[in-house]
Amino acid sequence: MSLRLPLKGKCHATFISAYGPTMTNPEEIKDKFYEDLEFLITSVPKEDKIIILGDFNARVGTDYQTWEGVIGRNGVGKSNCNGHLLLKTCAAQDLLITNTVFRLPNRNKTSWMQPCSKHWHLTDYVIVRRRDRQDVRVTKAMCGADCWTDHRLILSKHIQPRRCPQVKKTNRQLNVSNLSQHSVRQNHSEDLDSKLNQLSFGTNGVEEDWAAFRDVVYNTAITHLDQNTHKHQD
Repeated sequence: MSLRLPLKGKCHATFISAYGPTMTNPEEIKDKFYEDLEFLITSVPKEDKIIILGDFNARVGTDYQTWEGVIGRNGVGKSNCNGHLLLKTCAAQDLLITNTVFRLPNRNKTSWMQPCSKHWHLTDYVIVRRRDRQDVRVTKAMCGADCWTDHRLILSKHIQPRRCPQVKKTNRQLNVSNLSQHSVRQNHSEDLDSKLNQLSFGTNGVEEDWAAFRDVVYNTAITHLDQNTHKHQD
């Protein structure tokens, strides 16, 4: 399940809620879960912040050197097979598991008690894009929360940057009055038709299709209607 929310300015944050398969599930179910998760992550616009929340039934361990940038120096316990799948997914998508970043007592890191051994483990995660690490002030388990479950509540405090990083774009001026010239109008129309016919819509996502259409229309207009293009002398 995902939800896209607007932030200040033109920024957005996409929240993804997930529940991972347990260790007893067949491998094909685990693989399908992470394939679907990766597909959902890649469908989020690149400029969006991503916050993934959920019980992944996975232990990611403490090997921050092998998984540099994916987990911090403050993980807990040993990893397991499910944890390895989660780590690989985060590495492939440039994601950071924020539970492992902050130096806290183990009771504020572990989130689930195994019924048989009574040992506490970290299986509930808050995951963000690696580039947004500075937005996260703390992620920790709430020890005293009475929530009628065998899991501790996870608190994650984030700040919103005053401005979202944006690439400056210089909009070139179009001399639309040139369209009054038959030759310019005809050349522009033929060139645009040719380039649009080369596009293949429907095979990618809506965002990708729109970006491709927008770029073709704009770049074709620049070619024929650029304000800086000199008129041919008679």
